[in-house]
Amino acid sequence: MNTFIIIGLVILFLVGSINLVIPTKQTRMLSDLRLKARKKGFQISSLTSKQKFVTKNIKFVCYSLKNISNLKNAHYVFKESSLTLYDPIKLKFDDNFEEIENKISNLPGSILEIIFNDSYISFLWNENLGIDELEKIEKQLKNFSI
Repeated sequence: MNTFIIIGLVILFLVGSINLVIPTKQTRMLSDLRLKARKKGFQISSLTSKQKFVTKNIKFVCYSLKNISNLKNAHYVFKESSLTLYDPIKLKFDDNFEEIENKISNLPGSILEIIFNDSYISFLWNENLGIDELEKIEKQLKNFSI
């Protein structure tokens, strides 16, 4: 009797261990997405990166792309239903502010926060939306010139 219990526990342990090793559909999708994103030139990091994002939710991931736009210092945060300027406030007094706001409003709604600096454009988004959404974001950011 004890032998059957021990054998049963060993089998359950082995089955549980094997299930941990086999990747889930979600994990495979995310690894494929990240591989394709790297091939397109994106850098992927967690929220522990040096960027100063306001959103601290760990379910969102920071992707960065080389900044080829003229906008070199801006930080937009998703509030209510659109991205709004967070920093620097002096950008509101720029001659091109309306054009910048127009281009920012055309970005996909999946971007929760975006930071423009001298070398990179970093943004937070939900990776579960897939490669199609990332391609939309990439297309908009590569055409983001003022």
